[in-house]
Amino acid sequence: MKEGGKISKIKEIKFENSVKFAAESIIENALNLHATDVHIEPREDSTLVRFRINGVLKTVNEFSKDFLPKLAKYFKHLGGLNFSEKTFPQSATIRHGEARIRISTTPVFLGEKVTLRLIRARKSVRKLNEVGLWGENLQQIQQILRQPRGIIFTIGEGNNTTNFSILNELNSSEKNIVTIEKNIEKTIPGINQTEINPRIGLDYFEMTKSALSQNPDILYIDNLKDSKTAELIFDASMRGKFIIASLPVQKISEIIPFLNYLGIEPFLISANVLGMISQTLIRTVSKKAISKTKISKEESSLILQEFKTTGAKIYQLEKDFRDKVHPKNKLSTSSNAILELPIVRKKENYELAFSGNTAIFEVLSLINGEISKEIKNLIQIKPTSVEIEEILSTNNFRNMKLDGLAKVLQNETILPELMRKTGF
Repeated sequence: MKEGGKISKIKEIKFENSVKFAAESIIENALNLHATDVHIEPREDSTLVRFRINGVLKTVNEFSKDFLPKLAKYFKHLGGLNFSEKTFPQSATIRHGEARIRISTTPVFLGEKVTLRLIRARKSVRKLNEVGLWGENLQQIQQILRQPRGIIFTIGEGNNTTNFSILNELNSSEKNIVTIEKNIEKTIPGINQTEINPRIGLDYFEMTKSALSQNPDILYIDNLKDSKTAELIFDASMRGKFIIASLPVQKISEIIPFLNYLGIEPFLISANVLGMISQTLIRTVSKKAISKTKISKEESSLILQEFKTTGAKIYQLEKDFRDKVHPKNKLSTSSNAILELPIVRKKENYELAFSGNTAIFEVLSLINGEISKEIKNLIQIKPTSVEIEEILSTNNFRNMKLDGLAKVLQNETILPELMRKTGF
């Protein structure tokens, strides 16, 4: 079944193999619909099955309430987990054809919840210009990656894909690259990938310490959240290593305060942090499902006002758009400007118009430029996220809303989707 097709209902067949049939049907349906996650959840009087497709959860089926324990037991059997353990979370990874499925169970108020994470094999890692990076954002990242040492921090939904694009960009036979990951979901030939295993004491700190003893040129950590590991990577950066690390915060303005919280001194942050990348995923639309429509002068003015209020570099965006944007979508802030935006055709089913996703980005480089100087000066006083946002808003910072609007004007997505993810 192709992505965007109707979601098949899974019937609760009443015979001896019904549990196996239902479980396998759930997996096949999820794979056919390109779901990333499956949630099997207890409700007051039913069992709910939901798929996450293009970042959005959709209900696909309901079973009877007493069917959930049987499904949970079957998935535990597939993963080699303890059948009788219902009060403690469990997880395991299995193979299903070319895909891997991470099974996790956890106790919740109404019973036990089962989650399946579907990891598909990709023949190749996406290039940086294939994950949603372009124009000035892409140029800044490429400049950061040319530096011999330092740290780049990434945050946000889908950042693992971007991180692997970065690793792929840096990969060469002359470099020793080591990753430290919670779960290895994708691989790159020539890179040494490792998994943490807290059950035997191999947490992020121990694995980072071990990785640094292997004399890496480049180190990637997929979740940096403790002080001891943070101290290790800043020390490694000072000794000439290049490090990519993901942080558990939501905004680019929260990165520096979080590093302060971990105990990293301002002079170390200023001397080692090369840049920061924040992102979120946004659904893309099929070109066949949309048409163009002129919006009113008032609506156009409201959208273009976003450029003014964020101090956007209109001339830079014009340059970036030159070969991409619809000819009539001139990014002039003139009060007379009229925009043409993509909309889903009335005859199309709104949800079926979406076909995949891309990312919208914020990239903050601390290598050079006026904004870099101001942020580095601010670092010395351990700023709050609000103080950082004030600097960004007055220094031509290209935020997610602007990057998202660019993708609307390029017909990659539609304005309601951008509003859903950013509150535009």
